[in-house]
Amino acid sequence: MRAPVLHSVMFDPLRRAATPELKAAIKSLIAFLEQREADLAIRQRARKDADRRNFHLAIEAIACNLAGLALTGLDWPLAVPRSSGVMWSKGRYNVPAYGQHFVDALDLMAQPRVGLVEDLSRGYSFAGGHKQRSTIRPTPAFDDRVRPALTGWESFLREEEPEVLILKRPKDHSTGRATAIDYPETAHTRSKRKDIRRINAILEKAPLRLVMGDSGDIALTEDGQPIDPTRRAVRRIFNNGNWREGGRLYDGFWETMRRADRFRFLRICTPAHPEGERIANVDFSQLFPTLVYHYAKCRFRGGDLYDIFGDGSSREGWKKLVNALLFADGPMTRWPEGTSPLFPKGTKLADALARVRKVHAPISHLFGTAIGFKLMFTESTILIEALGRLNNLGVTALPLHDSVLVAVSDAAAAKRVMEDVFGMFFVDDARAKLKVDLGEQYQ
Repeated sequence: MRAPVLHSVMFDPLRRAATPELKAAIKSLIAFLEQREADLAIRQRARKDADRRNFHLAIEAIACNLAGLALTGLDWPLAVPRSSGVMWSKGRYNVPAYGQHFVDALDLMAQPRVGLVEDLSRGYSFAGGHKQRSTIRPTPAFDDRVRPALTGWESFLREEEPEVLILKRPKDHSTGRATAIDYPETAHTRSKRKDIRRINAILEKAPLRLVMGDSGDIALTEDGQPIDPTRRAVRRIFNNGNWREGGRLYDGFWETMRRADRFRFLRICTPAHPEGERIANVDFSQLFPTLVYHYAKCRFRGGDLYDIFGDGSSREGWKKLVNALLFADGPMTRWPEGTSPLFPKGTKLADALARVRKVHAPISHLFGTAIGFKLMFTESTILIEALGRLNNLGVTALPLHDSVLVAVSDAAAAKRVMEDVFGMFFVDDARAKLKVDLGEQYQ
């Protein structure tokens, strides 16, 4: 009996060959597999042209993912989807590499008399835990065919997502998941999609580097996956079936990195530092409570909006609690996840809520109304405008929710632009609170 698979690299259906060498190796691999399929009489009828193109696409995606394992620095297998929910999804979010042709390609490569892939485990959920995933590993025969053509991450490119403009339903309270809506096309959706594709065209050319030290450290995502520097395109995701709720940008590899790893490994090349410059995170501070005061047309209370006691105590806890109240849809009856340990032992939720409501009395009527999603829309609109202005100034800026990552030498310019854009949205005497994090603690 095989030992359980403890870690695996998640399959990316959009990874493709970029260099002539790897493209030639993939083409040769496809020809080999089709010949073996015919020799072994695995398939009785010839594929139609469209099916054959999809079959080739599936082989390319699988082969590029298997080849990419060598670049992660980890001895982990590849987790591949097999469930019908993934293979036969329909609509604007459908991934062309998936379908029966994908399953056929997997099975053919793992066929003992073909011997390019070793099946390690069969699971039932690609999105679930490690024990629920199907995993495979390339054999030496695969490596002999493909690895000589592999020069590094530059061997790969990543196709654009089938859809970069995502509209999600409200979360299902039983599963905690929000499924995507196959919305109708309108002038509004075409315009919003054009905006995201414009951003992606800029990000694709951004002069970024990942540098690894001599310690052997590996940059990982927040959920423990190896970083893929070809993942540069972002998607804009709206919430609750409403085009004016949510709207944040997701999926760029820098967004998925652990905070410390961004400062340690990510560099932006600038004219003064073509080898790559350390990054700064220019961040809107206390943005959501600031926005909700504007929304309520109330004056701000002075000082730090998250400093509920006025002495800085338990600030991170108060920050989490205040923001959770802005996203809550109804009365809060339990501590938000990970919040209780940030307060002194024995602190009661009811007492904490009462204190927040007292300090923020002018906006307390908006707690529990899920207004946070509307605030997030304003935040994302401000950020997208700032990204456009920074690009016009020749500043490479990477979106990170309510902040941007720029080279340290561009931090002051980014701060000015974000202040100006905030003022454009709020033409009264409002001023944005921004902070510049240089990540000294990680250097």
